[in-house]
Formats: sequence, C-alpha cells, structure tokens
Amino acid sequence: MDHPAIPNEWLICHFAPVTLFSLRSTYATSKGGKTLLVPTPYAVKMALIDACFRAFSAKDAEKSARKIFDSVKGQAVRIKPPEECVVQKTFLRVLQPARDAEEGVIGSGSFARTIAYREFVFFRGEMEIAIGVDLSVFSDIQFLLSHVNYFGKRGSHWQFLSCRKFSGNLPFGFSLVANEITQYPLDLVGRYRVTEYLDDFGPKLCAAKDGFERISTYHAADIKLGEHRILQSTLLPYERRTSGRHFTHYRRAV
Repeated sequence: MDHPAIPNEWLICHFAPVTLFSLRSTYATSKGGKTLLVPTPYAVKMALIDACFRAFSAKDAEKSARKIFDSVKGQAVRIKPPEECVVQKTFLRVLQPARDAEEGVIGSGSFARTIAYREFVFFRGEMEIAIGVDLSVFSDIQFLLSHVNYFGKRGSHWQFLSCRKFSGNLPFGFSLVANEITQYPLDLVGRYRVTEYLDDFGPKLCAAKDGFERISTYHAADIKLGEHRILQSTLLPYERRTSGRHFTHYRRAV
C-alpha cells in the first residue's frame, strides 16, 4: 500500500494539552472505545481544513480550504508525543437508539440507556507535529495552526504554542511508519515500544477529482477504508511503565 514519501522540508508545530484526549481506534466498537495515544495524520489534516472555515470569511473559506487540501493531502505527518501519558480506563452511561424505536421519529422512547467502555489520556508535556509542506504554503499553514484547538474528537483540546521550519531527517522521538524503519538505525527503532494503526488520506482520495467533497460528511460518496482512507502501522517512542485495573502509564523513551 502506498504511503507519502518522506519529505526533506518540515513544519514542526508545538501544542500543549488542555483537556483529556480521546480518539477511538478504527478497530474500536461503539461500546468498546479504546483510544489512540496520539492524533492521526488524517485528524491533523482535517483540523487544518476545518480551521479554514473559522479563520476566513464565508466568501473565502472554501477556496482556502481547497488550497490547503491540495497542499497537504499527500504529505507525510509525524507525531512526537508528550513526555508522559496516563490512559484512564472507565465505563460511562450512554444513550443508544432503542430497538423498538420507530425509524425517523425522535421521542422519549427513541433511546435507551446502556454502558460503554471508554479511555481518556492525560498528558504531561508538549506534543510536536511535523508536517511535510512545500515552502510556498508555509505561512498559510502556520496561520491556520493558530486556529486549531482540537484534534480528532471534539473536546480533546490543545493549545497552539509555536512552529518552525526544519530541514532533513526528523530527530528521534517522532513517530515512524513501519514500512520505513529499515531507513533508521536498529538501536533507534528498538526504543519504539508501542505500535498503533493511524489513519491517513489514501492514494485514491488524493487522486480523486472529488477528493475535497468526499471528506465532507454531507457528501454522498463514501470514504472507503483501504482506498480513500488508509491505516499505517506506526511506531511510537513510548514504553509502558506501570499499569493497573483502571490505568496504564507510558513514558517517552530518551
């Protein structure tokens, strides 16, 4: 499966956690909400596109969003997670459609209470996001990043701090895509102890004439997993330190 080529020019931005983070894995069920430990490349790119509709007027927002989509859709995104995190495991009461509810009708009997498993991540330290970008759109993306305040699930808030240009191979600590690990020293790869499947824009979405329309929830065409949205086996520089019935503690390798 195709992956974005490793760029030589990066924009590295810093974010501080504001609230607990939660972004369900693609493989999680509605009642088994296991969370990822970092935002996905798909979530980062969507956050930039979403920021266009808040940073610009209604007249200019869509034009700007299309420009950003074309600029970042095929670019690599790498995440350097905060220094430490604790995953809290809990059960919540949620509402789900009742089995005997009449379709298209919402009333007092339309939903039933049930229990669902959820995970929330507490971070200590800053997160860095490296985005492979063309220098011609560097200032545009830098401006939009200041309007990004959450990644993935609404309520998982982050505070933008700063960003800078970076040339060459990223330093240790940024995520590695599994099919690229042969390009790195074995002792470095050995310090990446956590593997997660993070989604990204797929080659068919990048090549589609209606690619921008497809990422909208209001568009009729589907986003197919494995075609328009791909999963990348990604290594994170975390190692598990301690765990219990209700938590797991991770620390970033040094």
